[in-house]
Amino acid sequence: MDSRALLDPRVLLVTGKGGVGKSTAAAALAIASVRTGRRTCLVEVEGRQTMRALFNTEQWDFDEREVRQDLFGLSIDPEASLAEYLAMFYGAKRLSRLVVNSTAVEFATTAAPGIKDVLLIGKVKEMERRRDADGRFVYDMIVVDAPPTGRILNFLRAPEATTELVRVGPIREQAQSLIDLLLDPNRLRIQLVTLLEEMPVAETADSADALAELGVQLNPIIANRALRPRMDQAAAKVFESGMTAETVQSVLGGSGLEDARTATALRELGERHLRRLELQDEMRAALRAQTQVPLFELPYLATRSFAENEVSLLADVISAAVSGDEVPVGTDPEAQR
Repeated sequence: MDSRALLDPRVLLVTGKGGVGKSTAAAALAIASVRTGRRTCLVEVEGRQTMRALFNTEQWDFDEREVRQDLFGLSIDPEASLAEYLAMFYGAKRLSRLVVNSTAVEFATTAAPGIKDVLLIGKVKEMERRRDADGRFVYDMIVVDAPPTGRILNFLRAPEATTELVRVGPIREQAQSLIDLLLDPNRLRIQLVTLLEEMPVAETADSADALAELGVQLNPIIANRALRPRMDQAAAKVFESGMTAETVQSVLGGSGLEDARTATALRELGERHLRRLELQDEMRAALRAQTQVPLFELPYLATRSFAENEVSLLADVISAAVSGDEVPVGTDPEAQR
């Protein structure tokens, strides 16, 4: 599997260690999906309203709204999912309102925490199976900003745990249908997102092993904020050989930047840059050795703020790769082979 398969499944559950930019990656994947002709829904499940801020829209809720052309969004919560479930399978709209307005959901999620996750995954499955009047699927792709890797395993195990608790009836049937979704790589895959740093890479490798044991299919791992080389090989060799501040001053002679403090700062900046690139190379090698999963990189964007324009730039990288165009700057060429 290479980067051209990033958008192949109908559902992508995007997860990663906190702080690696999984929500940003989810938004970029959704935009790229629309650009490749797919009617797409971007889903939040933790109520953090990250997407509302990224797209500068009204607050996202349980109603699916078109936030951009062919891009829909919603925020799933277990209470609304339970109400919809009761109304859909039991025709109990009045009962569903009574249940949601009572403490039943809080009691159920406390007594059996996995029920909450079953309700959330159940809503995603309902959307994935929904069809228009002409028989076509309503959505070509659903991108879910899923829980972080520290919680994703329990999130995915919830349907199986439910089938063990409930042996017969519609609840078990629904839980089994969720298991079928999770284990079908044509319908759903897990999108791990990481940074090329030691702790995120270690957690990503552990998560990849655990997810493989569950039987779910992994997409190529996305390495976010990958730094690109900012100097040619000749300059890099000079820095690696131990360029002094005095040498930098000499090189900058006549530029107006040759004072000692500026020369020292530039030398240190260049050395830090090379150390960072070296660390990234080490982390790439570690990911390949520990996961055997292809790697796809999104470039680091030097910007003070991060909003829809920046997400759009990352979507450009994904769209180009999915379309089979030349690998954009910032990706890992070896992983595309």
